Amino acid sequence: MMRLGLSLASGLVGSSLVAQGLLLHHDPRVDLNAGYKNTVGLFGLIDYNANTVANELPLALYQGGEISRSLRQQVADGLQAEANTAGYILEGGLRWTGAACWGTRGQWRPMVQVAYRDFSGLSFTQDQYLLTFFGNALFAGRSARLSPSGYERMSYRTIGAGVVHDGNGSNLRVELVQGGSFTALDVRSSELFTAADGRVLRTSVLGEYLASDTAKTGFGRTNGLGAALSGRWAWAFEGSWPLRLSVGVEDLGFIAWNPNSVAIRKDTLVNFEGWYVENLFALDKVLVDQDAVLDTLGLRFQHGQVTRPTPFQVHVNADMPFGADWRIGLALDHRYLTGYAPHATLQVSRVLGTRTLLATFLSYGGFGGARIGLGAKHRFGRHVLVTLSTPQVPAFFDRRVRGMGMLLGAEIGF
Repeated sequence: MMRLGLSLASGLVGSSLVAQGLLLHHDPRVDLNAGYKNTVGLFGLIDYNANTVANELPLALYQGGEISRSLRQQVADGLQAEANTAGYILEGGLRWTGAACWGTRGQWRPMVQVAYRDFSGLSFTQDQYLLTFFGNALFAGRSARLSPSGYERMSYRTIGAGVVHDGNGSNLRVELVQGGSFTALDVRSSELFTAADGRVLRTSVLGEYLASDTAKTGFGRTNGLGAALSGRWAWAFEGSWPLRLSVGVEDLGFIAWNPNSVAIRKDTLVNFEGWYVENLFALDKVLVDQDAVLDTLGLRFQHGQVTRPTPFQVHVNADMPFGADWRIGLALDHRYLTGYAPHATLQVSRVLGTRTLLATFLSYGGFGGARIGLGAKHRFGRHVLVTLSTPQVPAFFDRRVRGMGMLLGAEIGF
């Protein structure tokens, strides 16, 4: 029973490092013997998804070169009028869990974790896509709808310390957050009208654009500091239908970005009828420089400190066995990120022998729609556990599906 509790605790702490939809069920026959005084876990995750755009387009953009008109039109035909979403989650990190050292509170073990996280989310209208990939000629004599829409990207590093309970896996971690960069665009209302003869452009904009210091770039940059709290509370119910239930939150916190952060807030109407040139032969008055355009459109940045919440995640997990080797579970999560909707994952897993667990996933939500995935973990000897899973198996064979991703994790006990 003690080994079961320790193994469950180790597994639940490890699961807090990765996307909830990709974590595998815990089984004491497969997981590391948690009697080890120390465990070190390493993980990496990339998960991309979209609700209307097939993988063909982002892969073509990534590879560069010309994108065929047929592909651009194929994507346009599959879009919704609004609420088209896409985004990715990129994470990697290292975690150490030590031996119990709290005297009378011997069931609590210390843990330390360092991690890198990069999140991006996008929500856009069909008209925005058409303007981007076909130009505004399609909208001659009418308006293009550009809202509601938004974009957000944030990258940061964390170092945190906390405790985990041996008995049920409940844990708490406090983290220092080192902000790398962020960009946020929120367009609450906007339209672009193009006259039938193309001589007049009229646009209305209500929205804001925020970004971290644009002068400091690079992987190791620090443009902000903050704090976050992560934790999970778990219960194990015994009986004829034993149930494991947990609720938790990841990276609930904030980052205060430095005073060199920039902002543009607009509530305006712009009517463009061309440039008026007084003297065609006075070249200094004919050529339009960047400063003139920025001043005319009112696009000068405002500088100042910006405080933003981290893209925190809340989640609920429940699973139960059926038969000696099978287990079924449901995971629900939501993330504070543009374009992300409530996400549900149904998982069915089976233990093979005493070292291997295989699982299949059926998920819906997040940045996209339905996906089917596979996962496996295998213990090598007594000291090493390796985990591999993907949320969208068809992505490896068909570019016309939506979503792709991979999780790789390893844990060593000593």
